Amino acid sequence: MNDDLRERLEASFGDGPPHRPVEDRLVDGRRALRRRRRAEMIGTIAVLAAVGAAPVLFRPAGGAAGGGGIDDPTPLPTPSTTVVPQPVHLLVAPARYLSADTPPVLYLFGRMFRRDRAVTALATFGEIDSAPHPQGGAIVRIGGRTEWVLVVGNEPERLAVARDAPYDYPAFMRWAVEAFPALAGRLALAATAPGPYRPPVADEASPAAYDGDRLVAKPGGTVVQRVDHPPADRVAVPPCHDQAVRVHTGSGDWFVLGYDCDGQGALYSEKVGVRAATLSSWLLQVKQAQDAYEH
Repeated sequence: MNDDLRERLEASFGDGPPHRPVEDRLVDGRRALRRRRRAEMIGTIAVLAAVGAAPVLFRPAGGAAGGGGIDDPTPLPTPSTTVVPQPVHLLVAPARYLSADTPPVLYLFGRMFRRDRAVTALATFGEIDSAPHPQGGAIVRIGGRTEWVLVVGNEPERLAVARDAPYDYPAFMRWAVEAFPALAGRLALAATAPGPYRPPVADEASPAAYDGDRLVAKPGGTVVQRVDHPPADRVAVPPCHDQAVRVHTGSGDWFVLGYDCDGQGALYSEKVGVRAATLSSWLLQVKQAQDAYEH
């Protein structure tokens, strides 16, 4: 390119428009900054409004707080005082350890199992190091029912109790802690009786029951001997209206040791002749069995 052409090109561009004063450019910049801040504020308000409306706009129909919705396989018990958790994983017990009276949960070699796959364990509580027997329990769902179950001892030498109750883990633990001493004591008495193990007779099947603060025979039986506050009941039986009686029935005689504290009681019933022939000797052997259990 020759010098002539270069000069003509440079002349065609000229000096361009004059630069704006610095003060004008600063004013425009401040206006742009204010516009951007207003836009960001409006966006934030819109996001907060959407978040606040979300629980109303997006709550799925048919769902329920705390579980129990359409996709939740564990139905909520009714009524419930606490949120139902995910089921607890418990192995299913081998069939050879089961019998007609096996409770929903059981101990095998110190480990808790489910009786079968129809049992769903919602919560467990236990003291497996308790000597000489493990003791624990679970809140379970079977079909449409919720049950509290307590078990003391390994199969087949165990004692179990159950009750229908809603899911309430704190209440379940309080019930378990209060019930364990009497259950463990009754199991110890049954386990120390001569001959093969016999599960303790349920209170409902005992020939005696409390009438107020008095241990009396059920219809068809007669109390033929009584001892108030016997010295044998320092582990299995608290000292509340504690009594021991011999009851004569049409099917034979029974020894019954019991207590009743504010309507909460328990009985230990055993046929005469299993452990002893007289009430005094029976109480002595019961005391020795309880002392051995305590130590």
